[in-house]
Amino acid sequence: MKILTIDDQFLATYFVQRILSNRGYTVKTASDGLEGVKMFEQFKPDLVIVDYHMPIMNGVEVIEYIRTKKNSNIPILIMSGSTDINIKEKGFELGIADYLEKPVDLDKLVRVVSSLFERASIAI
Repeated sequence: MKILTIDDQFLATYFVQRILSNRGYTVKTASDGLEGVKMFEQFKPDLVIVDYHMPIMNGVEVIEYIRTKKNSNIPILIMSGSTDINIKEKGFELGIADYLEKPVDLDKLVRVVSSLFERASIAI
């Protein structure tokens, strides 16, 4: 399964890539929203993990691009340090699968990702 992580914090993408790669997932990273949507086109991930606060394009703009311009329903997780309830609500309105607050518990991240892929395989 292929995962795209979009976050402008290098350590966030590094640890997510490392922990999920060690679980057998293929993980690519992007350091901002614009790079993320370009990578989305090329990589064609099965899951996107995106931060909210990023330069150039924020996480909600990335989600809107995936949902509306690409008409994709792949699972998307927001992973953010923001406590703004409006960001969470907007994400869920756009159909995100979950919202994880930073600092992210990496064990919880693995459980959420595994659960999303299990649900996707059951639905097929």
